[in-house]
Amino acid sequence: MSEGTDHDTPRADEPSGDKPSGFHLEIDPDQVEDALRSLRDRIRDSVVAGRYTKVRLSYRGRALGPDLPLAVFLAAEGAAFWLLSPLAALLANLGAKAILDVEFIHEADELVQEGLAAYLEGELELAEARYRQALDKRGDDPCALYNLGTLLRVTDRREEALKVLRIAAMGPEGHPDVRRAAEAVERMSVRKKQL
Repeated sequence: MSEGTDHDTPRADEPSGDKPSGFHLEIDPDQVEDALRSLRDRIRDSVVAGRYTKVRLSYRGRALGPDLPLAVFLAAEGAAFWLLSPLAALLANLGAKAILDVEFIHEADELVQEGLAAYLEGELELAEARYRQALDKRGDDPCALYNLGTLLRVTDRREEALKVLRIAAMGPEGHPDVRRAAEAVERMSVRKKQL
């Protein structure tokens, strides 16, 4: 008898709850340099996620340039790059205040999505490798932990699955994968007691 249920199966089209974090920044074209300095300061203050985080700047849903590694963005060269880029020209040409979207994208999120796609294609070894790579980059990632635990459970590695799911269940309160992991641990524990 299989332990898996439909609501345990990871879905690539379902948001994982780990949406990239970010903020909006109001830009006055008359004070572009101050705005970019404020942007740099805010990013430095907002992110301590580590070397696997990238910064994406967008305006009205369109990326203004390539995603930059956080360290590059924070470096003086990164600020100079943006000051000399089309970003400054775009902001000056708007002629009014604008809202710039800033997203922080962690490589672990991308690896979890690759793992979900591999899982759905039946490539379980590849999916497991991607989840473990995500955990190497962010060891407490609730999405990677939950999906790895689910994969381990459906491949009959109950004890390892239970261990991983317990760690996932201790993640941030309110996160959907933390809740799902807690439910899976409870179901597995009840089933274990019945045996």
